[in-house]
Amino acid sequence: MRIRALVATLMLWLWVPVVYGQILLAREALEEPQLSVGCLYPLTGPMGFFGRDANVAIGMALDRIHKLNQQYEAIGEKLYPRLKVLLEDSKGKRHRSATIARQLVEEEGVSVLCGVVYSSIALEISAYAQQKEMLFIGAGHSSSRLTQEPVNPWYFRVNNDSRQSMRAGARYLKEMKLEQPWTTLAYVGPDYDYGHQALEDLLEGLEDLGVPFRISGEYYPKLSEPDFSAYIEALLVSPPDIVISNFFGDDFANFVRQAHLQGLLKVSRLANFDTGGGYDVIAALGNDLPPGVILSGHHHINWPDTPRNREFVAEFYRRSDRYPNFMAESSYAAILAVAEAWREADTPDAEGMRRALEGMKLPLPEDPPGFQSWIDPVSHQIMQVTAIGESQPNDDYPPAKRMLGNWKIYLPEIQP
Repeated sequence: MRIRALVATLMLWLWVPVVYGQILLAREALEEPQLSVGCLYPLTGPMGFFGRDANVAIGMALDRIHKLNQQYEAIGEKLYPRLKVLLEDSKGKRHRSATIARQLVEEEGVSVLCGVVYSSIALEISAYAQQKEMLFIGAGHSSSRLTQEPVNPWYFRVNNDSRQSMRAGARYLKEMKLEQPWTTLAYVGPDYDYGHQALEDLLEGLEDLGVPFRISGEYYPKLSEPDFSAYIEALLVSPPDIVISNFFGDDFANFVRQAHLQGLLKVSRLANFDTGGGYDVIAALGNDLPPGVILSGHHHINWPDTPRNREFVAEFYRRSDRYPNFMAESSYAAILAVAEAWREADTPDAEGMRRALEGMKLPLPEDPPGFQSWIDPVSHQIMQVTAIGESQPNDDYPPAKRMLGNWKIYLPEIQP
């Protein structure tokens, strides 16, 4: 009976079009859900593509849970819960996100919150979750401040944070010095928590590795600022060897396009170690992305070349007729983590799930052979491999004209 209820729920999700602000998994399931999850993503506006990809991936995660339940039922193992997932359009707005979070909890009765793209909003939602003593699974934002002491015991993140990405970037830059000596770098990032924290993380990594360098400038444009020409002109006055950028989405695509046109990329190497290598950016740039730009991301559609990652990308494409950006895998991971925590918990309540999440191993599409993502019980941050590559001509994944290659792979600095 439990399986039949989940099947009905999943089938309704597959056939009913998404109506933003309403429940994706229909209320008319044959049995009441055992766990309700409320996810906040922008579904409309400049960053709406993040939420739309999260929408597809949540469905994939639910189907994955259903298939695993079929296997577990056949051998008499404990099943995953019947899930109800509500996806709300935050529009990327701070006040709206906070209001929606309260409504999901206090009016809709969700037990777990998930998602959120902007780190500044995630900090506020995290504080609310701590106040309510309920789980918040961060899936999409990156500021390392969310997993620094004092750690919110109810917050867990299932994608790389800026500390992991930037410290991997520091290791990359140290190795690069041996092959292409450099002495100066400049930083350009968004003027909010994530942008400032990312530079702190990089500087800490370089200092810990004993890398000598000089910062020639720091620039912090506002989010969604359309014209970066003044910042690029300032960089061109005395071009640094390397420009580090932590823009994401359309902002990074616009910065690359303008930097290319104004000649900055002819005199400085450009690197984005956190989300700049996401497929959405690469596809948006097309031939405007020159070869040799140093990029990474939270998930890559052409690395690792494993059955799990190939199947994830192919299934996403089958459902949506497009390739996924990194938000897809993080939202997929969030739903799997919630279901796994409920299944593994000694008691199927918030405290039991919280304890189950600490140290949890979670096999994900981005895991290379021999590695499995796991959640650090101290910081509540997922530990994952970082792959950094260079842009190269490649039209295997249209409409992109470039993909990343010449990979360098960095394991997490701590082990389970």
